[in-house]
Amino acid sequence: MGKGLIAKKGSVTIYLALTLSVMLSLFLTLIEGARTSAIRMQSECAMDLSLYSVFAEYNRELLEQYDLFFIDTSYGSENCAIENTAEHLRGYMADNTEQDLGIANGMVRDLLALKVEETQIGEFTLATDEQGEVFRRQAVSYMKDKYGLSYIKELKKNLEQAADADLLERDITGERKANQKAIDDTELPKKKVGEDEWEEIPLENPADEVNATRNKGVLALVTDKDAVLSNETIVKENYISHRKRSTGSGLLERKGCTATDELFFYGYLLDKFGTYTNPLEKSRLKYQVEYLLAGKENDMDNLKWVVNRLLLIRETANVVYLFSNERKMAEAEALALTLSAVIQLPELAKLVQVALIFAWAYAESVYDVKQLLAGRRVPLIKTDETWHFGLEGMLSYEKGLEDSQDGSEEHASEEGLAYEDYLMVLLTVVNKETRTFRAMDLIEMDLRKTVGNETFRMDGCVDYIEATAVISSRFGYHCDITRDYYYF
Repeated sequence: MGKGLIAKKGSVTIYLALTLSVMLSLFLTLIEGARTSAIRMQSECAMDLSLYSVFAEYNRELLEQYDLFFIDTSYGSENCAIENTAEHLRGYMADNTEQDLGIANGMVRDLLALKVEETQIGEFTLATDEQGEVFRRQAVSYMKDKYGLSYIKELKKNLEQAADADLLERDITGERKANQKAIDDTELPKKKVGEDEWEEIPLENPADEVNATRNKGVLALVTDKDAVLSNETIVKENYISHRKRSTGSGLLERKGCTATDELFFYGYLLDKFGTYTNPLEKSRLKYQVEYLLAGKENDMDNLKWVVNRLLLIRETANVVYLFSNERKMAEAEALALTLSAVIQLPELAKLVQVALIFAWAYAESVYDVKQLLAGRRVPLIKTDETWHFGLEGMLSYEKGLEDSQDGSEEHASEEGLAYEDYLMVLLTVVNKETRTFRAMDLIEMDLRKTVGNETFRMDGCVDYIEATAVISSRFGYHCDITRDYYYF
């Protein structure tokens, strides 16, 4: 009987031992599973937090001046490299994973024991990628958020009006020269001045007086005599449009700018950069939008280029108006018919009339540009109410410009386009890539004037990265975490 009791007790002990070992194995498996999941979760959380921190290191000056979010991979140094950003990411990852519990007595253990082995950045997008499309996207996004779609309605109207009148494409200079050549090639009638002597009857075309002034520098005529013009000069080779650029991965799956978006980009350029009538004190070049258009190395040359281009646009518009105005065409014809040579050679009348129209339009155009540079408005296509010079007044238009100096002239228009509006129209004919990189030139110029950005480069600015972190554990586990982040 005693032996039986002993056998039963032994079987119970073996059963409990077997049960306990199974339960212990299950418990340890659950613990390891929890540890593995915790390692993965902790690593993913650390990656997200670290990338938030990396993207929080956007260039503050770039945001303040231009409302652009970009990570400057130079971090204030002379070395722009994506490896710098990868190192910053590794530092944040270490802070978020490699914990120092600070327990000296060994009673508390780090159950995950994580360590960052490596961080890499694979794909990344620079502001200059795809001919500056990355930069344009951010600029357009800012303008849409600030102004909304209604912002471009007026610009569209101005561009359509300019296109309808062919103001940007019509070769008005070629037309004028062709008409003048036809006059010059016409043999003038002769009069007898002696028994066997004849001489040509001079044409004495009033248009010739105006045309003779075309060779003068127009800048002095259209700017205030007391104006102090900027002489700032740059070395273009120091800036992004004229040096070799770094490249990233491009937009990848993100969309570029549409044709409508480009209109917002024109607005951004006028919103952020200075002009002759509205210069920015902080800027390196004072006539910045003029630089976008002309691309010259100094303010003076940029302004001259823009003034001449504006003069051409206004001359075209004024010729269009004069040819459509029967009364003014009749005035020019009447004056042409009074010339001695025309009286004897009537076929010259039409050519001289057209020459007078071109001269009249030119005189009015110089006046228009002067109004624009003085901060006033000039309609794209004028009316009788907004026209300034009479036909006789064109002969002394330079004196007339002085008389309009105080801005009290009766024909000053409160409607129409301002100087900046005309610049925006001109921006549409500049190559997209050219104006984009010139804009980045200006950004580099101005940021380099600020503390900590003395070597700033737009091709060192990142707005998208795909990053991978390799994380290991002392307990024999490791995981790879990949994330891609971007601002817009």
